[in-house]
Amino acid sequence: MRKTLLLFVLMLLALPNKLWAQENDYRIHAVFLYNFTKYVQWPSAGQSGDFVIGVVGNSSIYDELVKITNGKMAGTQKIVVTKFKSADAITNCQMLFVSSQVNFENVQSKLAGKPVLLITEKPGLAQKGSNINFVIKENKWRFELNENSTRQAGLKVSAELSKLAISV
Repeated sequence: MRKTLLLFVLMLLALPNKLWAQENDYRIHAVFLYNFTKYVQWPSAGQSGDFVIGVVGNSSIYDELVKITNGKMAGTQKIVVTKFKSADAITNCQMLFVSSQVNFENVQSKLAGKPVLLITEKPGLAQKGSNINFVIKENKWRFELNENSTRQAGLKVSAELSKLAISV
């Protein structure tokens, strides 16, 4: 786990934004999402069956997630990536990436009280209740962590992940 964390930290802090800042290049974001599965604990009800990573809206991250998670596990659960066209279409998942074109408030109300790690990519959404929000700081991709909203969702974030995040 230390090697994975080290690789994760190096990717987060060392690579300049220019390598992958193009709007449709979600490869690095997908790696982050996969790694989040190792540093977040879900309630016991979410630890059986498949581990579902959802993507709501039209985003290239879906294809990247499918490639990166192919044959991978989140603990003892097989990772399955599912695409949802809208907030209304969202069904059970443990993690949900909300593309910037989707109305965040609709997704947030749909997931209220559910143990879903809600991940966004639009400035200001961590302050509005997203659990993790991707931002560019000092010309590098970073992520904000809203620990309060994460706790309210019934999720536990490891100290290692908290240290890497920008706390909101």
